Amino acid sequence: MEKIKIMKEWLQSEHDSYLTDDVHYIINEEIKNETYNVEDIALIIHRLSEMPWTTQKDLLDELNISKDKLRELNKVIYNNDFFQQLIVKEGLGRKYWNTMIPYIKNGVNEKVVNYEYQYPFRLALFPGLSCMYYCGFCGRNQNAKYRGSVMKEGNQRFKDIISNMPKHSTLSISGGLEPLTNSGLSDIISHAKSEGVRVPLITNGHMLTSKYLQRNPGIWDLDSLRISLYGVDEESTYFVTRHKKAYQLVKNNMIEFLKLRNEKNPDLKFGLNYIILPENIDTLLGLLDYVNEVNSQVDNGRGVDFITIREDFGSVTEINDDVDKQVEGRKYHLEGLMTDEQRTQLIDVFKEFNERKDKECPEIHVDFGYAMVALGDGVLGKPLARVTGEQMRKSGYPQMSVAIDSLGDVFLYREAGFLDRPGNQKFVAGRIGEKDLEGTLKDFIENKVQVDRNDSDCRFMDSYDHLMTLLVNQTESDMEIGIQSPVRIEKEEQEGQISNNWYKD
Repeated sequence: MEKIKIMKEWLQSEHDSYLTDDVHYIINEEIKNETYNVEDIALIIHRLSEMPWTTQKDLLDELNISKDKLRELNKVIYNNDFFQQLIVKEGLGRKYWNTMIPYIKNGVNEKVVNYEYQYPFRLALFPGLSCMYYCGFCGRNQNAKYRGSVMKEGNQRFKDIISNMPKHSTLSISGGLEPLTNSGLSDIISHAKSEGVRVPLITNGHMLTSKYLQRNPGIWDLDSLRISLYGVDEESTYFVTRHKKAYQLVKNNMIEFLKLRNEKNPDLKFGLNYIILPENIDTLLGLLDYVNEVNSQVDNGRGVDFITIREDFGSVTEINDDVDKQVEGRKYHLEGLMTDEQRTQLIDVFKEFNERKDKECPEIHVDFGYAMVALGDGVLGKPLARVTGEQMRKSGYPQMSVAIDSLGDVFLYREAGFLDRPGNQKFVAGRIGEKDLEGTLKDFIENKVQVDRNDSDCRFMDSYDHLMTLLVNQTESDMEIGIQSPVRIEKEEQEGQISNNWYKD
């Protein structure tokens, strides 16, 4: 235990070529006093534990060693269980690894590089027709909504997709626009259940009233439901949503939903997502007060199961050319991502948050986002992993993930899946019609269709898309240089696990 503690503290610090005696001793003992350079092995472990997308070329350049030497060092790390644990489970990049590992196991990252077809590993359905909120960080065209006439055909298309999903693929329902605005959503969920497909749903909770639940019993067939919570009181909620009734309505809906959940399907996991913005750092502790109050009013069993804490990845806030900010009808936007000063402030906030959570509601699982993990551990770490528009994949990675809307448009990136968002059409791989999803994607992949990108196109990517891009770019670089990663992840064709497993690590 002491050994892990020493190494974890080292992994949480900035790497220094000078190792403490304890760290040097532990690594040296693990390599059994062979003549390998301890400092070189330490650097490889540290880099990959913090930034899992580090390429072998990056390591070659930093270590200034030959390819053969790097292969030797990689072999030592590959064959050592303790080193593997440090890289994948103990470092500040462990949440990134959690996301990446299933794709690496499946080998789908290599298929992307080679333009080999595979049915998408992860499918996101966007059935929402409109949204009643005007969140400042959201990149949607706030004037746009789908015609109701597309719903019947669109919903049947969603059901057909679900019926034809292979076992290795996973499904989620989100937006796009607010999913509950689709009156056929309940049937889609129940159809998925009948096909043995587990479904997580993301909603803003505005329409999740008792009357809605009576009319839509398919909601109880969900695996999990996560409400995107935009504030902990009326002021903070209105600031983000620009909807005066949002706070109290969603809170009431949440309480009634949980009471019914405990009667109808206690296995359904319920949670909240809270996005940290520069403007709402001081509201985070109020989130615990909010959850405690909700749970106190659920008098027949369990309350909130999990909380996910994320930061804005900059879909709108970091775009310099105002391409989204100036869209006609857009209500407003928020400015900027968090600074290092604000992230440092969050360390103290998270410390108090964790202490209070453990004392007041220890049964709730808290899932910190990728770059939030470091702050939750009490260290600054690195900002959220991001790529530039120029680093985006020219053909995306549809073998790994696509989003599909009610029109049947298949989007390469999730944040592109907003109706009439300026510039998003170039990221449509095709429209399902004469050909099904498989045929549409086969045409796109096998014809090696490529998209012209520019710097502002990163606005079409969420944090997951940024990470997947880094993973594929790493795979391509390592294949070109001819050196395999030292991380031991055995390739296997696996049945898909629920893609948004928020309620456990």
